Amino acid sequence: MAGIDDQRVIYLKHQENRGVNAARNTGSAAARSRYVIFLDSDDELASGALKPALAILDKTDASIGVALFACLMAQSGKPVTSFPDGRVLGEYEIVCEEGLRVGGDMICLYRREVLEQFSLPEQLRGCEQVFIFEISKKYLFLMVDEPLSIVHRQEDNLSGADSVIARSADIASSYEMLLKNHADILSRYPQARAKWQTRAMYRYGVAGSRRDVWRTYRRQSGVRQPYGRRLLTTGLMAFCMLGPAPFERWRINRLNRRLDFVQK
Repeated sequence: MAGIDDQRVIYLKHQENRGVNAARNTGSAAARSRYVIFLDSDDELASGALKPALAILDKTDASIGVALFACLMAQSGKPVTSFPDGRVLGEYEIVCEEGLRVGGDMICLYRREVLEQFSLPEQLRGCEQVFIFEISKKYLFLMVDEPLSIVHRQEDNLSGADSVIARSADIASSYEMLLKNHADILSRYPQARAKWQTRAMYRYGVAGSRRDVWRTYRRQSGVRQPYGRRLLTTGLMAFCMLGPAPFERWRINRLNRRLDFVQK
């Protein structure tokens, strides 16, 4: 960093490693521009893409606090995914319809005033969805099917199997935070609420926390649901009690191999 002679670059250092969420919060607190982008260590901005991306948010209504852009794979130059260009998402679309699950990486461009009101959960490793979903209670999201960043996949990134399994307890906690933060809208859509409860139970199973598996199962079984759904939930609970970590490792490695194929 000392070798970079550019007054625009500000280097901020934590005295100890506090994790990616704390790093992002520190960076966004120091930002003075209209917009903020979080660029991970295995990403880079696509050449020439920043100026038109900023122009898009400049032209939108202030109710849109975040613009979502596509990513390209470094080796192939192919998009990781594509999504509906121009679609606007609110809390219902994001929390209940999972409108952000488009099958690949994306990068967010935030208005700075959004980050003045919301911060990432520093007690969790990753789990950015808690932060993003919370923003949706006040601001809209705009999907732009244009590339803004280039992704270089690394063995030690947060989407690797070892990392996901190690973070499974935090991921489960983040799902329970989602259930609490969005209790009002989820109370009107019980199927969506049951889906997040089931995911929390599965993540606790991957983490090997049988007590939390049973606790989340009991909470879900106390809600009225069709007999078939209840049977599936009970079967998943039994699977989680057995320890689904080997299955989860196989599943993530399979997904990553597919992304590696896209990259090549």
